[in-house]
Amino acid sequence: MSTLIVRFTRLNPTHHLFEAIRADGTRDEREFETRSILLHDFVHFAVESEAKLRGGFYGTIADGMGYDAARPGSEAAQVEYVVGPLQGALKSEIDPEAFVARLRSVQSSMGHDVPTWLTAEMIRGALERLRQLQGQWKATPFGRTMELRFEA
Repeated sequence: MSTLIVRFTRLNPTHHLFEAIRADGTRDEREFETRSILLHDFVHFAVESEAKLRGGFYGTIADGMGYDAARPGSEAAQVEYVVGPLQGALKSEIDPEAFVARLRSVQSSMGHDVPTWLTAEMIRGALERLRQLQGQWKATPFGRTMELRFEA
């Protein structure tokens, strides 16, 4: 198991810097428009951390792939099938049991394998972690960095 250090630097009201530092010291760094990217990256972090996944977005970065690289493999696809709908559902109150039941039904009807880690407990944990990440970000002043650790 290796640790990926993930840094989000608040550059100004509209942009942030994403930086990933791998265990071997190599880095991936990108500047992004915050409004369209940050929440998606936070939802990935929350889901992948709570589900203890290695093959999702952050795990593939830890393994040396770049931010923009294609994310091959079934676990990465499974993560995307959860992160997208979860991000969309954040606009309202989420009932983890109903969310998981609905998502399992949709994934099954599309012929996708439903991941065993997709549980109401994991969604509850991811939502709490996401709430903490958003609070930490809001408390990060411009020009300062929020640092996270992802165990891959």
